[in-house]
Amino acid sequence: MGNASTCCSHPIVQNKDALIPYQKNMLVNEDCDVHEWEADDFVKIGLQSHPVKEHKLFDQPSVIRRMESVEAPKLGQRLEAFPEIENQIVRTVLSQLPQLNIPQDMDRGEENPPIKFDNDFIYHGEWKDSQKHGYGKLLWPDGSYYEGGFVNNETSGFGRLIHSFGDYYEGIWKHDQANGYGKYHRYRNQATYEGNWVNDKQQGQGKETWQDGSSYEGEYYNGKKQGRGMFKWGNGNMYIGDFKNNKMDGHGVYYWKSGKVYDGEWKENRMDGEGSFNWPDGRKYKGGYKNDLKEGYGVFEWSDGRYYKGEWKQGKQHGKGVLRMDQSKEITAEWVNGKMLTDKQMEQQATGS
Repeated sequence: MGNASTCCSHPIVQNKDALIPYQKNMLVNEDCDVHEWEADDFVKIGLQSHPVKEHKLFDQPSVIRRMESVEAPKLGQRLEAFPEIENQIVRTVLSQLPQLNIPQDMDRGEENPPIKFDNDFIYHGEWKDSQKHGYGKLLWPDGSYYEGGFVNNETSGFGRLIHSFGDYYEGIWKHDQANGYGKYHRYRNQATYEGNWVNDKQQGQGKETWQDGSSYEGEYYNGKKQGRGMFKWGNGNMYIGDFKNNKMDGHGVYYWKSGKVYDGEWKENRMDGEGSFNWPDGRKYKGGYKNDLKEGYGVFEWSDGRYYKGEWKQGKQHGKGVLRMDQSKEITAEWVNGKMLTDKQMEQQATGS
């Protein structure tokens, strides 16, 4: 937008009717736009370019499940050695990761040779009381690969699972699910989540990052962003505040890289409720918002001291309002859809003519 001072050079207008010819230039001039379409649209553009709502990483159920047919070594075919992983994606991911460190406090079992079971997956590791227990490795027919701890036939403790499609989880397991602190990494888009998990879902504190530089850090509940958090976009914009069901919802502050700031209420990724908007050139608005647009009572101030105090609807002045032209002149008027009514128009509106 341009320099707001360019719209301050209009002559002083002494009455409301005479003000009408100037109002289009005064109030809708791009250089001092009351409606501030750029700011309202920028919120939507910022979210559309990198929407908050669909940034979840762990949307597949864990490949590891308890398989009742696998209870003891006697149920499978003994192999001389654990086979090479043939899935090229899994091999590539595995080659890029450091060797898995086995926790020293892991409860260990007795090691047995690799076993190939009837459903063609292979286990090589430790057993206790005819159950997988201790350190072990699992290889599925599709190439998915797990290495880590087992307790009573279930993945438990620290371990790493690489899916056949390249995504991997490394962290704490309990009852065949991600439970505790861990990292999930997407193979195709390099997105990651690192933080707490409860039953395969993000819950508690965590951080997500994306390849374009965007990130979210904050609270999760039941796999969704919920609570306080900070979302940074790759374009430099940032939001700090409340989230609900993966969306900005509640109170929060949105910072634009250009210097604009909105501090107020949000509802489902939109400015909605009471808030304040400040521009780097000194303009500011404080009042109601609905669906990203000014709504209800609000005050818009220019940096040179002029202001409009009154009602708004869908981003435009609508209803009763007071406009201050200079240090000594205030005009009280009725507004409809962003335009000030003359006395004649108000009279016609009142009479219905």
